[in-house]
Amino acid sequence: MRAANQRSAGFTLVELLVVMAVIASLAGLLLPALARAKEKAKVIKVHAELYGVGLALEMYSDDHGGQLPPVRVDCNSDLSAHWCQFPVELAQEGYLARGSKPGLAANMQDAFNPGHTYKYATPGPQLLNGSAGGNYRLWVPDDFPNCASASGKYYSNRIDSPVRWVLWSLGPRPDSDRTQDSHAPITSRSWYRRAGEGGVIARIATRETMQFKTP
Repeated sequence: MRAANQRSAGFTLVELLVVMAVIASLAGLLLPALARAKEKAKVIKVHAELYGVGLALEMYSDDHGGQLPPVRVDCNSDLSAHWCQFPVELAQEGYLARGSKPGLAANMQDAFNPGHTYKYATPGPQLLNGSAGGNYRLWVPDDFPNCASASGKYYSNRIDSPVRWVLWSLGPRPDSDRTQDSHAPITSRSWYRRAGEGGVIARIATRETMQFKTP
């Protein structure tokens, strides 16, 4: 009688398989939710860091007669992926922590693009492969700051441009069509809006130095 009771207290193979199937189903439901929560947490971090860099840019400008650092564009094979990297001036003069890796003179990496800084652009002087290379041309939609218009123009002078500067992350899917839009990061169709999608995460300063972030 005791041996029969011991056998009946155990799980059958079928019961174990049912339990495992239930656990797998629950995991399948919970993992996507956890991934979305993790992505949202990174987005919040990006917005906070871009806000801090925006303050650093304005402090630099206040200390340099209203000027902003030049935009850096590299065609060399070792730095071509680091186009529009953070201004090294912010690191050299103590506004941001210094880094030592190529393309990371300012030690603040894009949370969604490890090994690279966030991006920075402003209409005005640019350095091409480390040398003076004319002015950087920034596309701005005609309905700025709504940024929904498909029409717009390129500005190469900060005096004329409604955008003072823009900082952005390539977002959770750097190779997505939205992130790679030819008019990113100012056009709203390139902006990140919800978990599971691509798009840039940006902070934009107007000519009047008012800042706003993308959704």
